[in-house]
Amino acid sequence: MIYGIGRNYADHAKELGNQAPPAASESPMVFFKPHSSIVLSGGTVHLPPFSKNVHYEGELAVKLGRELEISEIAIGNDLTARDIQKEAQDSKGPWALAKGFKQSCGIGNWVSASGVDLSNLEIKVFLNEKVVQHGFTKDMIFKVSQLVKYLESTFPLEPGDIILTGTPSGVGPVKPGDELKAELLGLSKGFWRFAT
Repeated sequence: MIYGIGRNYADHAKELGNQAPPAASESPMVFFKPHSSIVLSGGTVHLPPFSKNVHYEGELAVKLGRELEISEIAIGNDLTARDIQKEAQDSKGPWALAKGFKQSCGIGNWVSASGVDLSNLEIKVFLNEKVVQHGFTKDMIFKVSQLVKYLESTFPLEPGDIILTGTPSGVGPVKPGDELKAELLGLSKGFWRFAT
């Protein structure tokens, strides 16, 4: 399973006009993506025909090991059909179609999490060679350890599960012909092309 975390950076919540994110003592916002939605670095993402406003969202992805410890990390790209998400929010319906469509989960190269300070990673996203997102995991509302603890207490976590930890501000649309590069500086990189 891929567990996604919404509104985990205050600046991202504000840029989309959402309410202030919850205090760290409250529960994080969780959504899901199927494992089959993963498209690895170097792949071509075919944008869904039912959306006219798909956004990139670069973020830290973590993978759980045998003991549900954080074993590996990668740059993730949580593609979101923003128009479909807005419809779901307005109707108080689920985000399944907006978040879980085919090829909606870009994943860069996995690297060992051993010895890596997850609270101080730098995220950069380039759209057609221009920097569009630049953020730091220190600005997360819910830290990675808090997310794992909450998810473990609530959902049936299994080894190999992935957590997308939320995106900083700067998200925006992609269109056919665009190229997106994303990276956890010095650790993981991802690259995707977009087509119809």
